[in-house]
Amino acid sequence: MPSHLPALPTRLRPLLVSAAMLPLLAACQSAPRLPADHDLSGTISGEWREDANLRLNLVGAGFPQTVTNTSNLAQNKLAQPQGGWQYGVDLPAAPNVVGAYQVIAFDDINNDAQYDVGEPFARNNQFLIFSLQPGEFAGYKSGEWLNIPPLKVNRGWNLYDASLPVGNGNPRSMERLTDYNLHRAP
Repeated sequence: MPSHLPALPTRLRPLLVSAAMLPLLAACQSAPRLPADHDLSGTISGEWREDANLRLNLVGAGFPQTVTNTSNLAQNKLAQPQGGWQYGVDLPAAPNVVGAYQVIAFDDINNDAQYDVGEPFARNNQFLIFSLQPGEFAGYKSGEWLNIPPLKVNRGWNLYDASLPVGNGNPRSMERLTDYNLHRAP
């Protein structure tokens, strides 16, 4: 210690070291990511209960007949002053299986951080197709909610918009998508 400062009692030295470390620790923590900094972002709109506990979930079906239902993705939701939310979520670099997926927003009523059948949710008509290789996606049909025709896809994540005709960029390869908007109908 410099000679012009009084010596600190031994019991205060750890406190001084701890206080000196606080600014360093604060500088090491990263700032929260904005929704658009994630792989997939957009808005969540529609009718929700007043104190809805919204979470984002990746749901889908892969081959052979594997169901995906996971909320453990990096995600951020920001309430908007005019109503609704902006959100961002990171997709897995490679999901468990090749298949067709959607990101949904859901009201986690039982607070278990997992989508459970019966919890209100929002979705859209856009499907995220994951393929290990470029080529032909055979198509997939499951009940009323999932009917994807055969498609030519690229390696990795592809976006297929079911409300548009196949071809002319539908599906298309994607790395980052900023308009994957989710809406919950009343």
